[in-house]
Amino acid sequence: LDILHRHAALESLYDSAESFPQPRCHPETRVKLLEDLWHQIQEPNTRVLWLHGPAGAGKSAVMQTLCQRLYDAGQLGGSFFFKRDHPTRGSGRFLFATLAYQLAMFDLDLGIRISEVVETKPSLVAASIASQSQELIAKPCLSAEHWTPRILLIDGLDECDGVAVQQEILRAIFQLFRKHPLPVKNFVASRPEPDIRHLFDENPFDGLYTLNIEQSFADVETFLRREFSRVHREHPTMSHVPLPWPTADVLDTLVWKSSGYFIYASTIIKFVDDQDFRPTDQLAIVLDPSSERDALPYAALDRLYLQILFQVPGRSRRPLLSILAAIVMYPFKLGIHQLECIFGLANGDVRLILRRLHSILRVPPVNSGGLLYAIHGSLGDFLLTASRSSIFHLGAQERIHLAHAFLLLYSRPLPNHEHLHKVPEV
Repeated sequence: LDILHRHAALESLYDSAESFPQPRCHPETRVKLLEDLWHQIQEPNTRVLWLHGPAGAGKSAVMQTLCQRLYDAGQLGGSFFFKRDHPTRGSGRFLFATLAYQLAMFDLDLGIRISEVVETKPSLVAASIASQSQELIAKPCLSAEHWTPRILLIDGLDECDGVAVQQEILRAIFQLFRKHPLPVKNFVASRPEPDIRHLFDENPFDGLYTLNIEQSFADVETFLRREFSRVHREHPTMSHVPLPWPTADVLDTLVWKSSGYFIYASTIIKFVDDQDFRPTDQLAIVLDPSSERDALPYAALDRLYLQILFQVPGRSRRPLLSILAAIVMYPFKLGIHQLECIFGLANGDVRLILRRLHSILRVPPVNSGGLLYAIHGSLGDFLLTASRSSIFHLGAQERIHLAHAFLLLYSRPLPNHEHLHKVPEV
């Protein structure tokens, strides 16, 4: 166990000091989702569950809350919270050693079996992901005589170092649970990246379930209402501010801008709750960011958007800006094929360009005829503000380019654009 301890990413555990304070669901939010997940945990047939949702949907908060509940119930087997570019939390090679170490700590019988395996083969900590999953998880679990069902939780798989490693981890998990009736279950949370979704779609088996973390305007409103009330109660400058604060129309505006996801709401609360400033002044900046250029109310949100957008290869950046301009500036939603016709792109180009942006854009399935649109309402504000979006700023040049593309489109003979008859002309 000392060998495992030295090769485990202890920073990745749900209660590690490095990630304090851990995100948790507000007690009055995500109630139905957590109930559904808890029911699925207790379901005997469940083996693997994939919880997926866009960036900023609150997946990590849900997983943290689940970890604590499972720990309190004596059912936690282990957790690993990936973090992009982190020396240990960003690496898949630490995953199964870390999970095995926690299983050994939580279950005495499993601990004996895992210890025997590592003592016999100490080089396992440097073995492949597939070998570690079989030797450190499957073999000890299958030989254990007395066990309590345990849950292994992996959060942020999309933040693991490289698509190939992410796929290797999933294949190892499928191999584990497709073949063996193990005394453990595995929950995985990630963004709906195409490579991850593809593996889940292509590897169905009994006991595999997927669950989408849907948007919830009601939960966001509850969160904002409770947090603003706390700020009003705790901040020394707020005693003279009449309730309700903020007003109902302001609260409605913030809920609408959140698009039903928590990243926007939590970013606003952190900014308003700054102890060095008056909450009323901070909220005024949120509602009109141009009023104070030095303040950065959306810093956390901007970092998230930039981190995602920079995943698009540099040579695709020019057409990407054109597509984003059509999504943000054009008043109607468009389909994939319509965008390719507007910008003279080859069939399939739009999907290739947007391949890494499924966590912020709703990209319709192939041949579905669905429309493409931004998942987060705040994405448009970000892209249209030069001080926030950097090289991804959509300014006058993109507006002119979009208008020029439409003029060229409608100047062509009818057969070349007759399939656009449903695109409203403005």
